[in-house]
Amino acid sequence: MLVEKLLGVAIIGVDPVLWVLLSMSVLSFGVIMERALVFGYVKKRVHELSMIEVRILLEKRLGVLATFGNNAPFIGLFGTVLGIINAFHTLSRGSEFGINAVMGGISEALVATATGLFVAIPSVIAYNYFVRKIKMILLNMEAKAS
Repeated sequence: MLVEKLLGVAIIGVDPVLWVLLSMSVLSFGVIMERALVFGYVKKRVHELSMIEVRILLEKRLGVLATFGNNAPFIGLFGTVLGIINAFHTLSRGSEFGINAVMGGISEALVATATGLFVAIPSVIAYNYFVRKIKMILLNMEAKAS
């Protein structure tokens, strides 16, 4: 009974997962662009701001990039699992048995994994870049203060 209910949820397919990943990609890109603008603003006004203000301004929204970078591959993998369940469910209900009956569903499922990586990789790269840049800016401020 429980398995049937979960199967009913699982055979919705990969599309909802792909929409979530697409939304994450757009948000990630927006955060990256916004962070780049803030870094430019801080660079111009670094002498007017306290160290705490600089740190708060620069670290804002980096958690979004870290969260997306860490979780997007798992969401993509979840989509892959749903797609494979859906492919095998379709195969079990049909009279056709063979590799062609499953290949479309599996290839669709693998798109979810690729999309998850497509979201995660730029997010992780941007997060690491911004964290490194924050450390350098704060180190320079500290050196100038002493």
